[in-house]
Amino acid sequence: MTNLSIQHISEKALRRMAWGFTLLILDINIMNFDIFNDLLGYVLILYSLSSLEAESALFQKVKWITFILLIESFIRDWVPNLNSGIWFPDISLSSIVYAQSSSIVNLLMIMLLFTSLGQLSIWHQMSDPSLEEAILTRRNALIGLLVLQQFFYPFIINLEKEWAIVMTIYAVLYVFFMFLLIRLLFRLAKAYQGVHQEQ
Repeated sequence: MTNLSIQHISEKALRRMAWGFTLLILDINIMNFDIFNDLLGYVLILYSLSSLEAESALFQKVKWITFILLIESFIRDWVPNLNSGIWFPDISLSSIVYAQSSSIVNLLMIMLLFTSLGQLSIWHQMSDPSLEEAILTRRNALIGLLVLQQFFYPFIINLEKEWAIVMTIYAVLYVFFMFLLIRLLFRLAKAYQGVHQEQ
């Protein structure tokens, strides 16, 4: 496979991945039906990761961890009480343990994903300090937020309702940082497109 072919595949894969993450964070329900189903989002991300394996073998590890998250999303949707809010007054210990385990897997996926993005061939074909800074700052912000989340889980079972606003702010920050990741993926795809056009 030629370098131009790999660049074109990587560009399309990064765009698909960005749309996949967009579907995951959008939660619009009509009559209890999520029109932006997580399944489609995960399928797009998994397909993208498979396409990017030619760039780095690390994408294969990210793919398998993402597959675990796909299975977890099915369990969360079908098992009662696992989908309650984390400040729900009657939340069970098993729900908290399940949620934290899922969160740890998600943290691992995000960490490996950013590491994989740092191994893309585009970094050897161009110099873009602003893009390099963006990937570092967004990695640190998102991973820092997810690590902070781990410290909250042991206290959730005794969490007072007054803390609901804090958890809501956390959720808003998480969605915001995910949108920044999505924008980063689109910027990387655009960088591949620019290099491809130059060649």
